[in-house]
Amino acid sequence: MKPTYQGFEAKKASFATLPPVGAYVAEIKDVILREPDGDKQKRTVIELFIDITEGDCAGRFTEVYEDQKERFGDNVSYRGIFRLTPPLDGDEDWRKRSFEGAMWCIEQSNPGYAWDWDEKKLKLKKVGISIRRRLYSSNGKDRETFEIGRLETVEDVRNGVVKPMNDRDQRDQTVLGSDFAGYAPVNDPDVPWG
Repeated sequence: MKPTYQGFEAKKASFATLPPVGAYVAEIKDVILREPDGDKQKRTVIELFIDITEGDCAGRFTEVYEDQKERFGDNVSYRGIFRLTPPLDGDEDWRKRSFEGAMWCIEQSNPGYAWDWDEKKLKLKKVGISIRRRLYSSNGKDRETFEIGRLETVEDVRNGVVKPMNDRDQRDQTVLGSDFAGYAPVNDPDVPWG
């Protein structure tokens, strides 16, 4: 056989991988507000597009996105998304505590910033994140991935006081939950961030 291209070099193929379980200092790269559509998405959702900014995994979510886009084309989604559902009057207390806790972490990580219900102001804010393992079933096989499980303060991440999260086991579930049932993000912002 004759060579089919110039510059051949035998080397191990490597692919970008999601960051492992742990806590990381990160930045909110972009924010998208998703309004209810009356069909699949029942509530307003704030999507935070986050990437790690410190340590060995800095830039990892963007790296994974670019790697997958190169291999699979434009049919890929950014994986560093954390979704917040602003609670409504009459909602359960846990919804309010969860939302307030996330905003507190962002405020504590950005001195002088206070949440004022303008989601656009979250862009470029620092925040700590905790990555957990998510177990699920697809096409009859058990699989795993990693996701942002909660927000933390930057100080707690840097001081090493963030405890690892439990796995999120969805292997026996057919729906992700009422807020995001059937929800698939579309029109991700362009990456890398400008």
